[in-house]
Amino acid sequence: MESHTSMFEKKIPLVLPYDLEREIFELTARAFPGHALKLCTLSRYVQEWMEAIIYETVVLELPLITVQLFLKTFYSRPASFFAKNVKRIYVTSIIDFDEARQVLAACSGATTVICWADRLGSKENIFQAISPQHVERMSIKLCSFWGGLPRPHQFTGAVFPNLSHLEIVCPPSVLCPFPIEWEGLRELPGLTHLALGHLWHSVHLHLLPFFEKALAEYLNLKVLLLLSNDEDFVDALDKMNILRDTRVVVQEEFNSTTTLVEYWETIRQGGPDFWASADGVIMSPLGYRKVANIE
Repeated sequence: MESHTSMFEKKIPLVLPYDLEREIFELTARAFPGHALKLCTLSRYVQEWMEAIIYETVVLELPLITVQLFLKTFYSRPASFFAKNVKRIYVTSIIDFDEARQVLAACSGATTVICWADRLGSKENIFQAISPQHVERMSIKLCSFWGGLPRPHQFTGAVFPNLSHLEIVCPPSVLCPFPIEWEGLRELPGLTHLALGHLWHSVHLHLLPFFEKALAEYLNLKVLLLLSNDEDFVDALDKMNILRDTRVVVQEEFNSTTTLVEYWETIRQGGPDFWASADGVIMSPLGYRKVANIE
């Protein structure tokens, strides 16, 4: 009788199903940003789950210490680690062009690719460093993206079958050797969001007819986001009736009404990027409006 009672008094360890345990850890890590690093110390398999969350979104931007910590990890891990885990990669001009190419090449599974690194005379380009068939959202400078290729290239559905969101940063002037291939963009099967900026009256008036063409002929286009704080350029858009189209949004800065620090921290935590604010304007009953940047 005594042994029978003691048997029931013993604590039987609770063993959760593997998938349920993983879900609990992942929900905890996402609900409490910053805790994933602590959870990594529990076990090898929990570390693997947490690293998938930690490296899901990579932002290489100030503060510099976060860039240095990432690069330390980058050079100590195999490329397969980043190909498996990184889904969104944001590279500003804080690292040099060749290093940016190395990072992008390793993150071959990324569906969001943002790279603003400047080519600065390099013979290489960004296009040959990425895996375009996976990319759904992209923000690039055309000179850095195509530069160094022996012949002009353009966006095509065969190369970018899944591209839905495209931002062209620092759009070329009329004299640039890397013009925007509007015909190629029209053929992209999934392109619904197009952004260009920054735009200036003295440099980019030649683009206005193409904006009209895109709004008329890109049948799947839902948002045309134009980044400009040049009042003369915005007035030119208005005079050509481009602003009457309810798909057009004008913002002064890509970070809209948040500070840069707040914007990048939101991105680091897996939050929405600038496309979300543009979508919000389109869905509002007011239609077009100019979104002012924070002071």
